[in-house]
Amino acid sequence: MKYIHILLTITLGPIYWLINIIHTKTQKWYFNMHSKDKVVWYLFTPFYWILVIITFIISVPYEFLIAQTSKLH
Repeated sequence: MKYIHILLTITLGPIYWLINIIHTKTQKWYFNMHSKDKVVWYLFTPFYWILVIITFIISVPYEFLIAQTSKLH
């Protein structure tokens, strides 16, 4: 079981990293758009929240795996 946790952690790591980078950069742009262009901000809002949900779906299991893997050592 220990090796399965480690394998899943290594496999999900790059996906988690990539999703978080995309979310962070998009979030910075999205919040900046609020003051620059309200129309673009409102039009992009559904896409932003979809990205937030995807980030949450990837992050929670990955962080749970990391917590479980650290307990196994």
